[in-house]
Amino acid sequence: MSKIISTKNKHSMKKQLSYMALFVMSCSLNAQVGILTPTPQHTLHVNGSLQVVKDLNVGGGPKTTGSSGNPGDFLVSNGSGNAPVWKNIASENFLKVIFVGNKTNINPSSGSYTGTGSNPVSTHESYTQTYVYNVSNKIDNAYLTYNSTTGLFTVVKAGFYNIVPYITYDLSLNGNGYTAGTAKSSIQKVSSSTVTLASISTGHGERTLTVNHNLSSISYLNAGETFRVRCVYTQDFRLSSGNIYITYLTP
Repeated sequence: MSKIISTKNKHSMKKQLSYMALFVMSCSLNAQVGILTPTPQHTLHVNGSLQVVKDLNVGGGPKTTGSSGNPGDFLVSNGSGNAPVWKNIASENFLKVIFVGNKTNINPSSGSYTGTGSNPVSTHESYTQTYVYNVSNKIDNAYLTYNSTTGLFTVVKAGFYNIVPYITYDLSLNGNGYTAGTAKSSIQKVSSSTVTLASISTGHGERTLTVNHNLSSISYLNAGETFRVRCVYTQDFRLSSGNIYITYLTP
């Protein structure tokens, strides 16, 4: 039995010496290290799986540690011969969700806003009301701020903003003969000058009790500029449940 064990040990040692010799030859002849390959093609060539338990450092130099990036970053190739770099989603022109809001109440809480009557809604800004989102589910103040009292958004970071609101008009308090009319909803930049970024106008027949509008605008906005969602109807109206999401796209 002892002879058999000795033979196995010798065989195992020979294999280990062979691998060591192959490793040394690989290092000395090519200045390259091959793991499970006798012909490494790079400084380190691994023919198999790689498990990284802690940091993965990229870049750096002989006396400096490479970067391990920030949480949420991903690696982007810089081409052959160059170290890859860590990037974040916002820097690569991806849409970043910066605001999600809901309207869960109704305005006014009693009674209705006065409609424009028989006059076209397009000519009566004085009858128009701001759609206010009373619930902010998500907001990134590095891009914009929101005033839940006035319904006014203020841009913090310049860039392209994709604004998508969903709006509900409530006409249920109106009597017979007072529900047919025209609704107009707009996304409106307020400063530095008043500009309509997107708008929709629809006509509705008698006994229309609710009107729903969906809008979308992609506009470049500068820091400090403000915008809002505006609503008006020819008959008296209330503003009820809705939502909005706003995304940012770098210039």
